[in-house]
Amino acid sequence: MKTSNAARLIFWLAAIFAVGFLVRAESSEKRANTANITSAPLRIVDQNGRPAVSGVPSATSQIVDVMVGPDFAFHPDTVNISVGDTVRWTWAASGHSVSSGPHCVPDSQFCSPNDTGCFPGTLSNTGTVYMHTFNTPGSYSYICIAHCSIGMAGVVNVTGSCAQSGWSTAAPLPTTGTRMAGVYFPANGKFYAMGGRASDTAGNEFTHPFEYDPNTNTWMTKAATYPDNTVNNIACGVLTDAGTPYIYCAGGSRVSTPTVATGRVFRYDPVTDTITPVAAPWPAAGTTVIPGGFTVLQNKLYILGGYDTVTGGGQGINQIWEFTPSPAAWVQKPTVLPVPLGYIPTTTIGSLIYTGGGSDITAGLLTDTTNSFVYNPVANTISAIAAIPRPTGETRALNFNGKMLVMGGGRTAPNPSNEVDAYDPVANSWAVNSPVPAFVNARRNFATDTDGTTRIWLAGGYDVDGITLLASAERFCQGGGGTPTPTPTATATATATATATATATATGTATASPTATATGTASPTATATASPTATLPPGVRPTPTPRPRPTPAPRP
Repeated sequence: MKTSNAARLIFWLAAIFAVGFLVRAESSEKRANTANITSAPLRIVDQNGRPAVSGVPSATSQIVDVMVGPDFAFHPDTVNISVGDTVRWTWAASGHSVSSGPHCVPDSQFCSPNDTGCFPGTLSNTGTVYMHTFNTPGSYSYICIAHCSIGMAGVVNVTGSCAQSGWSTAAPLPTTGTRMAGVYFPANGKFYAMGGRASDTAGNEFTHPFEYDPNTNTWMTKAATYPDNTVNNIACGVLTDAGTPYIYCAGGSRVSTPTVATGRVFRYDPVTDTITPVAAPWPAAGTTVIPGGFTVLQNKLYILGGYDTVTGGGQGINQIWEFTPSPAAWVQKPTVLPVPLGYIPTTTIGSLIYTGGGSDITAGLLTDTTNSFVYNPVANTISAIAAIPRPTGETRALNFNGKMLVMGGGRTAPNPSNEVDAYDPVANSWAVNSPVPAFVNARRNFATDTDGTTRIWLAGGYDVDGITLLASAERFCQGGGGTPTPTPTATATATATATATATATATGTATASPTATATGTASPTATATASPTATLPPGVRPTPTPRPRPTPAPRP
């Protein structure tokens, strides 16, 4: 029997290579024929140029469509779905198969046309429809058995569904950590904590990325090594170069006296677990400037503002920079922030960049603000929007179903907070702890990101006292999936401009001087953090009652 199985394996491997050889010989003719097909291959991406989430958890199974061909590819080649969802493959050309398994090695988990004959694979003709329902979380690779040798492959990422919306405890980081950048990587459905440090004493910067697997609720310290230890407060995002997605990271600092910063850029490939330097440092950094807010728009990384740790004893900057991965280069935009700010919660919605809050930095003193702006990189315009309900900074903003979520954060009492403020760009209005409620543990300078529609992750940071470092992590799941807000158009921009006059005075008052800012943050705006208690879901504790404490000297 062993001999028979070995012979069968050799036979099929020989058959696969023979087919691959024939396909290469005829590929030029087929490509010429398919060039005249009017239906261009479709690759679904989100506003950041990343493969879009194609399914969300729901009580009823959803169907996600993938086109097989007409060339030698699946379109899209990566889909992200939830347990109970179904992928439906439709053949746009003949002579292809869907066979589970990586790298031309079928593993017999599923296959076209009806989950039989999985090992050799069955080639089907134009018009064939094959469906498979995924009931177990995981990442499932698949191939065309005839054309895998020339790269015809795809992947289905399946996340576990959630019975109801809400926050829950996730596995903690491998160690306490702060000042990391959180990055969701759509290609494998995992969450990464990039850079950061284990304590505020010198020499405790992390040397490897941390990877969180939502399906197994586990963390892994990756083998890839950062090019240096200047990795606190880095700006990171997913960009694509030559069709391959990477996590690009720019800038950073390390604990020292005085603080040392860098403009160095590197990129991390989570699939191969490798880090590669990028020969295009962020020009604004020098050796003293830390990146401010950051976001990705149309496959470009933007950095808004920052923290000059030396000039004037420490001050914010107002510059806006744009990074393009290929060829790698930076451009300083002609537009500047209306006020210098650091640590700005920033995100992309549609074709616009939004901010909510940020740190006023004067003579090294950091004070939370309510400054809120919309920036149009194409038109090079920036204007005020409705101010966030509470002062905050030193946190991230996320695009969740077309709304900007500003996640807790803040330094000035009663911050740090666990409040989630949601901005609707169409209505130019804010909601507190809705549609996403407050998370459990108030914190700042933590890693966080989202898949954009259903899930949010956060980990580490400083605890409510603003001093103690955390290892704890939390995850949010929106049962039934999200309903995206309509993408902002020129109307939304006009709305923001119309309100600029009404908000400009408040913004100017909040940042006119360190004294005025400090007074403003102690004013009744602080009551906004007390309101979420009525909306917290069962089992979630409210923001701890703030207690008087001195503000620790900032160590960037």
